[in-house]
Amino acid sequence: MVLTVKANQERIIHLEDDVKELNGRVTNLETNMTDLLARLDIIIKMGRVTLIIVASALGLDVGIEGGMF
Repeated sequence: MVLTVKANQERIIHLEDDVKELNGRVTNLETNMTDLLARLDIIIKMGRVTLIIVASALGLDVGIEGGMF
């Protein structure tokens, strides 16, 4: 198979187009990953707050019940 200069130029152009498309996809994935990590961070913080509230409420109940007897 003999490749001419024109055939090589066309292959290069197609490869450059593929690289641009992949670059766009990677950028999109990076954006989605950043968004996902931010949401996950918020969910984790909300879980910690909920855990603290539940733990303090249980501690308060045990303290009141213990003091009443």
